[in-house]
Amino acid sequence: MAHCFPAFCSAALLLAAATGVRANAAEITATNYDYDTFLADQKAAKRADKSELGQRRLDWWRDARFGMFIHWNPSSVAACEISWSKLFYDDTGETLRPNPRPGPDLARTNEWREPWLDWFKPAVPREVYDNLPKSFYPGMFDAGQIVATAKSAGMKYIVQVVKHHDGFCMWKSRHTDFDMAATPFNRDIVGEMARACAKAGLKYGIYYSQRDWHHPDYGTGRMAKYNEYMRNQIRELLTRHPNISIIWFDAHDNYPFELWAGDKLYRMIHELRPDVIINDRCGLPGDFSTPEQHIGDYNLERDWESNMTFTGFWAWHGFQTKVISYEECLHRLIQCAGGNGNLLMNIAPMPTGQIDPREVDRLKRIGGWMRINGEAVYGTKGGPFKPNEVFATTRKGNTIYVHVMNWPENGTVRLPAVAAKLTASRLLNGGNAGVKQTAEGIEISVPPGQRLPGATVVALEFDQSVMGF
Repeated sequence: MAHCFPAFCSAALLLAAATGVRANAAEITATNYDYDTFLADQKAAKRADKSELGQRRLDWWRDARFGMFIHWNPSSVAACEISWSKLFYDDTGETLRPNPRPGPDLARTNEWREPWLDWFKPAVPREVYDNLPKSFYPGMFDAGQIVATAKSAGMKYIVQVVKHHDGFCMWKSRHTDFDMAATPFNRDIVGEMARACAKAGLKYGIYYSQRDWHHPDYGTGRMAKYNEYMRNQIRELLTRHPNISIIWFDAHDNYPFELWAGDKLYRMIHELRPDVIINDRCGLPGDFSTPEQHIGDYNLERDWESNMTFTGFWAWHGFQTKVISYEECLHRLIQCAGGNGNLLMNIAPMPTGQIDPREVDRLKRIGGWMRINGEAVYGTKGGPFKPNEVFATTRKGNTIYVHVMNWPENGTVRLPAVAAKLTASRLLNGGNAGVKQTAEGIEISVPPGQRLPGATVVALEFDQSVMGF
């Protein structure tokens, strides 16, 4: 199999390493990181165009590489996709009749005419979907157990859906009655998760959808009142849970920043938490981009995080739905790290509050792999070569980590030539790797009996950095 490898990086990419000392969140305040700088950083796409403190805010996140996404609310009771029935639920669910209540002219998006994709189906009728909170009693929910599963998998942060497009709030909010207080469970799931993350030493983030197909003020001509509601909720969450480290918004690019009264919103966030990280789905480039359901492109200029699922669905769709293999999940993580990005892997808890056992199995196996090979993921940069079907590379200092996912038939992986001199090599799971450097490149071989299921990592140590940073 032939593979094409890019040249190393342009000189501009050297700026990607311009940050030096790791930032402590306590060092970043509204005083030393003022609002104008904060907003300018949110408007800048490339890392090199952001301020030093703006870049340093993401140091922990870049080092982490692997996080857990959680899509879960009362929709799990019906084993249907989260929220989307709210757009097409004014019938039996069979004819997909649009619900125009949000307003056909909102930001010129005609959002109720969004294509009805196969993974949204089936639509759940109004009388069923709107009453799901009355049956939501996840009696087996244990925030500590979910967080422990993430930590054991090697994940360093969790992003939880606290409000999706259907408007249901997974906490007890002072600003709505469409929340956990309206369920027989009557517990603050967000609060329990935030505390469990703090106890376990994991970073905690919230997904908050600006779109709200339940709130009466969401729609054309009513957005001022709705935006005040949204700001009140986000203020409520940031005040209650000072360990919130990420705000993950979710509106498409064609929803402008101004639609959400963005200046008021971001000014409030900066006032409360200038160190918080914000994604690219609020009308600005934000701190990182969010390729959905695919691996992001190799990029040393722009931070990114792929958000992906085990099943092709965001919410739990029952045991008849196939779960991807351990190998596929591991390869996603490796390809993200090799492309200089993060992987935010979604779990979809069941109506019981438990993680699907098949997803737990995959995460446990990845955790076992990470305990052996974690140094090749955490705190690394992607490259120097683009990931491909056979291998991906990460690097740290003078070391290149070669993650071999699919061994060629002849048992030898070939890398392009590098200017640095190879001084040593090691197999991270122990044993010996055959490594040979020539003017044409580097050849690597590992006996089949010493290869790990999923991927084998060979560390190559050089007399200098192969990229200069």
